[in-house]
Amino acid sequence: MKMITKKLYFTFGFTFFIIGLLGYYLPVLPGTIFMIISAYFFMHSSENFYNKIINNPYYGAPIKMYIENNVIPLKSKVIILLSIWIATFFTINLDFLTTFNYKTNLAGMNFIVNFKNITIILSLIGSYFVLKTKNR
Repeated sequence: MKMITKKLYFTFGFTFFIIGLLGYYLPVLPGTIFMIISAYFFMHSSENFYNKIINNPYYGAPIKMYIENNVIPLKSKVIILLSIWIATFFTINLDFLTTFNYKTNLAGMNFIVNFKNITIILSLIGSYFVLKTKNR
C-alpha cells in the first residue's frame, strides 16, 4: 500500500509541477502555489525532485521558506494580497458571472448559489491564510 501512495504522490507532484511551470508563463495562473503543492507531494515521494524544486535559482527560495519555515516575505504578502483582491474586484464586476445564479435542489431543499459571494468568500479564506503565516 505504501508503494501505491508513493506513486500517487509522485503523480500529483508531477501534475502540480507542470501546472506551476505554466503559472510562471501565463498571467492568469499563479505559479508559486502550485510549486508549493508539488514540493509537498515530492517531499513524500521523491527526494530528488523535491530538491530540484527548492534549490531552483528562480523560484526555489520562497517555496523552501514556506514549506520548511512557514514564512512568506512581507513584500510577497503585499503582492499576493493585492493580486487576490484586484482579481476579486474584476471578477465580481463581470456581469455575466455575477448575474448568473445557479439553482439546485439538495436533499429536498432549494439552494441558490451566487458566484459573487463564492468569489468573496474564497478571497477572504486566501487572505486569511496569507496573513496568518509569519513574515521574514
